[in-house]
Amino acid sequence: MHESAPMGLEEALNRMELLGHDFFLFIEAGPERPAVVYRRRGWDYGVIALDENGAVDEAEVKPEEVA
Repeated sequence: MHESAPMGLEEALNRMELLGHDFFLFIEAGPERPAVVYRRRGWDYGVIALDENGAVDEAEVKPEEVA
């Protein structure tokens, strides 16, 4: 088991890139919910998060939106 403090999307993307992985599971700061960022084709990223009822919230993230 790996414990981690809640973090923002930018930090999660940075950690994913540092590790050289195509996805990174983290606890999203603010709503403190489980989320995963992942690399999409090209230079886009996606983020999937679960709400308190387990419903999925998915979005596309452009690199310029994060920096």
